[in-house]
Amino acid sequence: NPLILYYLVLGFPFVRGRVEILHVPKWSDSYCKTIIFPPYRFYPDKEVHVQVSVNHINLNDSVTVHHAIVSWTENVNTQNFTVCAMQAGRNGKTAYQFATVDWMAYQGAPLEGLAGRLKIQNWWSGTKCADVKFPKVQF
Repeated sequence: NPLILYYLVLGFPFVRGRVEILHVPKWSDSYCKTIIFPPYRFYPDKEVHVQVSVNHINLNDSVTVHHAIVSWTENVNTQNFTVCAMQAGRNGKTAYQFATVDWMAYQGAPLEGLAGRLKIQNWWSGTKCADVKFPKVQF
């Protein structure tokens, strides 16, 4: 299969997409949706990294002010991942779709690039910062 060979040669499996998140139900503070990757995109024994970005691209309305949204991922593996979103307020328009999430998933790093994970401890308000340390030999 040429597609699999392509990924084996490059060593940087990558897939991206966009998904609409429906309005958060009244009985919940957040909404999650599982995204299934196309088959044979990732090495079965390597960690998959996922990045998400929330937007309101499909809201064709210049008047509506939407609330801030936080997003996160759960259960990331080589077949799928779950993306979740939570809206900060509930006093706005409720009939429109909640949000759109652009996502990308990959293994490894592109040529001369780095990929990794940084755990930020729990917090409830304010700002939380953490330093990212790069290996000196890389740059």
